Amino acid sequence: MDFDPVAVSKLNEKKLIAHGSVASSLLSELMLRAIVENARQISKVIDEFRSFDQYIWSFVNHKPIVSRFRYPRQVPVKTPKADVISKDLVRRGFRSVGPTVIYSFMQVAGITNDHLTSCFRFQECITAAEAKEENVTKDTTEKKETVNVINTELSVAIDELSFSTE
Repeated sequence: MDFDPVAVSKLNEKKLIAHGSVASSLLSELMLRAIVENARQISKVIDEFRSFDQYIWSFVNHKPIVSRFRYPRQVPVKTPKADVISKDLVRRGFRSVGPTVIYSFMQVAGITNDHLTSCFRFQECITAAEAKEENVTKDTTEKKETVNVINTELSVAIDELSFSTE
């Protein structure tokens, strides 16, 4: 099931926090309000960046961070990059997005690979990231080629207009 920020942002807050509702029995009123507000802010980010994925990956140049930790004690609870993302989200009106929460999100979303080098998933994640990078590079190349074709066709059309008016 996908998260639909538009549907969540339209939730009636009175019904959401009403005594006896499923949501109010699981989460505090502040957290419920934060979820609805964050859904509104995600919609704004999507309008600006075309997707939340584009926005969040732009902080790491669309490439996952590979940490190469050997021991669990080396894995941090937050990083300077998480702090930057957190501050940007807060500036945009998001709530409950501190650096520790954001770093956890980065780990879950695969933005940072904190698997220990001895973990079987470490290499799997690197391989998956390399495949994603190849797709991003291919898409970028195709977009540039399309723009070049459009520019060429536009130039030819302008030249034809120039000759026809002379």
